[in-house]
Amino acid sequence: MKTLTLAFLFALPATGTPVQAASHEHENHHDMAAQQAVATHAGTGVLKAVNAKDGKVQIAHEPIAELNWPPMTMWFALRDPLPYDLKAGDAVRFELMQDEKKQWMIVKIGRK
Repeated sequence: MKTLTLAFLFALPATGTPVQAASHEHENHHDMAAQQAVATHAGTGVLKAVNAKDGKVQIAHEPIAELNWPPMTMWFALRDPLPYDLKAGDAVRFELMQDEKKQWMIVKIGRK
């Protein structure tokens, strides 16, 4: 009986290891997916219009190489209110990301 008990006790840590390793791999995969989901991309352009009521801005941006975007004029949602000192006609730098609905949103904006 002592031999069986000792064998069982030694076997317990060995059985927990693969489960812990699998759990750790799952956490790493989840972390990588979360990082990809919040990836931001930098851009520059000119602020063309502001729709403060809907929290959107129109920007004529330069090419954004990371996204393979040519220069174009687009409307973007703002995550935060537009800084008070920015107005249509200002050259801006901005960072954007896709939200949970896959819509592009400005997460940071300021003067160029």
